[in-house]
Amino acid sequence: WLKSVAILAQVFAQNYLRARLRALLRPNAMPEYTVKYFALPALGEPIRLILHLGKIDFVDERLTFAEWPEHKPKTKWGQMPIVYAADGTEMTQTKALVRYFGKKVSWEGSPLYPADAFLAFKADEMIDAMEDVRAKLVATFKIEDQAEKEAARKALFADGGDCCELLKKIDSFSGSKFVVGDCLTIADIWFYFFLVFLRCGFFDGVPADYMQVYPNLQGVVANVAAIPEIKEYYAAKDLEAEPMYKAFVM
Repeated sequence: WLKSVAILAQVFAQNYLRARLRALLRPNAMPEYTVKYFALPALGEPIRLILHLGKIDFVDERLTFAEWPEHKPKTKWGQMPIVYAADGTEMTQTKALVRYFGKKVSWEGSPLYPADAFLAFKADEMIDAMEDVRAKLVATFKIEDQAEKEAARKALFADGGDCCELLKKIDSFSGSKFVVGDCLTIADIWFYFFLVFLRCGFFDGVPADYMQVYPNLQGVVANVAAIPEIKEYYAAKDLEAEPMYKAFVM
């Protein structure tokens, strides 16, 4: 635990220095947004990725776990991620933010949040299905014994386990390149972040090779990972300071 706090403190210091350097180099430039979240590739990650894909300037403010209790009472809902617009407007709720920025950002001529109502529904439906997988994992945090917790997570992803069976269904409804439709959507960004996050080491007990039995999901992850801007984003990471990002470097 202390090692994790030390790593997050180091990441915070590095991000602060980067922000100061950016301010010195571009004294008159005002970032459009500030994204506030932990130094983890978790729920703040799809927002960061969409902003990066859209070339939208933003401050990536990363809190340590030790700092969060001080900030929590000052937030709208007592949770992160939070996005602050340049005028100070506080924007919250991960999926709402993903949809919002997905409407603002286009990729190869198509908005990440589809203009077609039914395709948008399908993207939302698949994201919500993947959220059901996350909900089953979140429940394991209540298990206090570490060995028992890891065993419970391993069982979830074993053949016949709840997460395994749900991922099989999701895989069967997903395309092999794009989750829905024939172009990049917020569903692809969401699947990419979450499926790789599962194997980055944050969830002790989840097998690193769990995705081998889901060919369509593997295809979606590979397709997003191959995007030059995504490669660029993760190539800039200090993997010694942020080791959980190693899984994202492909």
